[in-house]
Amino acid sequence: MILELGIIIIVILLGCYLWHCFRRIEKLSKKCTILNRQLQHQIKKHHESLQELMSLREEFSSTILSDPLTGLPSRKIFEDHLELTVSQSLRHQLTCSVMFLDLDGLRIINDALGYEVGDALLKEVAQRLRICVRQVDTLSRFSGDEFVFIFSQIAKAEIAAYIAQRLLDAITQPFLIQDQELYLTGSVGIAVFPMDGKDGKTLVKNADIALSQAKLRGHNTYQFYQEEMQTLSRRELILSSSLHNETSYQHFNIYYQPRIDLETKKIVCMEAILQWHHPDFGLVPFEEFSRLAEKNNNIVAISEWLLRNVCHDLIKWREHGLYTQTASIQISLKQLENAHFIQKISTILREMNLEASDLIFEITESSLLTKIDLVEKMLHMLKRLGVQIAINHFAAGHLPLQNVRRLPIDIFKIDRSLVYDIDTNPEGEMIIKMIVALAESLQSQIAADGVENSNQKNALLALGCTTMQGGLFSPPILAKDFNEKVLESI
Repeated sequence: MILELGIIIIVILLGCYLWHCFRRIEKLSKKCTILNRQLQHQIKKHHESLQELMSLREEFSSTILSDPLTGLPSRKIFEDHLELTVSQSLRHQLTCSVMFLDLDGLRIINDALGYEVGDALLKEVAQRLRICVRQVDTLSRFSGDEFVFIFSQIAKAEIAAYIAQRLLDAITQPFLIQDQELYLTGSVGIAVFPMDGKDGKTLVKNADIALSQAKLRGHNTYQFYQEEMQTLSRRELILSSSLHNETSYQHFNIYYQPRIDLETKKIVCMEAILQWHHPDFGLVPFEEFSRLAEKNNNIVAISEWLLRNVCHDLIKWREHGLYTQTASIQISLKQLENAHFIQKISTILREMNLEASDLIFEITESSLLTKIDLVEKMLHMLKRLGVQIAINHFAAGHLPLQNVRRLPIDIFKIDRSLVYDIDTNPEGEMIIKMIVALAESLQSQIAADGVENSNQKNALLALGCTTMQGGLFSPPILAKDFNEKVLESI
């Protein structure tokens, strides 16, 4: 009996122990399941992170190796290829060339039609340029509208000129983008190894300098690097830096050239001519520093300084009894693009207590060849203000007559190139007759620039032009030198 009871107790205890073990195993199993799930989740997250990292790596590598828009080789790849090409050319005594191509007019297309059209156009340009390069050559895109090439294994430098012209021809053909026919031109700068540089860095720098000179020469042209361009580039850098400093204004001088009405024998206008006597370079031609001022966005501030000083001189002359009807100042397209231009003129006239009709604003004919809608709007606003408008260098360019009729022109200034041989050139005489007739039909005036002798004066008078200026009457003079004696001699 006792034995049986002991066995039962042992069985019960054993059963409790086994049940307890089973419960622990069950709990451990659940924990293992949870841990397994967590581990699987972590493995999945790690895998996804790895995939994302690999994708980013591929995207980064693609960006490093190629231009995202055009797919052309990146700048890093270009530099590696250039280093290799130069070393091979040196080893095998071959000629290679670096060329920069800059698109003329892409900014206007972006402004007018949007960047989507501009990007589509860039892709088309890249496709055309690809056709112009061989497998041994390299084409890359450095910036928005600037492409750069390495042409290797060139037998002689003259072939580079043929290649450059081929590049220009490729982009002058019309583009059809989103059902719109678009036109581009380009400028190309060329540097040739080893004449223009014995390493890649120098070749790139000199090709870029040559590109700047090509753009100065006009659109759709190429320019080889020349050693004197280095000096020109340095000059441009110094002049540009000087213009950013207002102390440069103390080196500005305003000269005035009288414009004479030969019928009344009176000075009807004093044309302001701004000159810059730079401490290092001496007299800087107006065309040069005005171009730099426009490029660096200094032209608006300089023009305001000029306007204030011209108004001041006009007041001083009148106080001394040296009466001239008006003063004329040349304005640029950059000024017309400035939203505060009209307001600034009104403020200065009010401060100086002058009438708007005391001023003539002259704009060159070449400035009217682009953005005619903007020019028309701004010139009409100036006209409503009371300022007189003149076209300078008229008939020197190719301004369509339908554009002339849209503009409120008070004075057509005949370009000096027509006046130069007016007494011997029948074609020039015919053009001036047409200008006189045009001015009469538009109820405008005419004035001739660059009259240097009596033969020119008499020929112009015979054609009906009575208002003139030039060395025959007076050279440009400083305001302080304009006095009664000068007035009598004129």
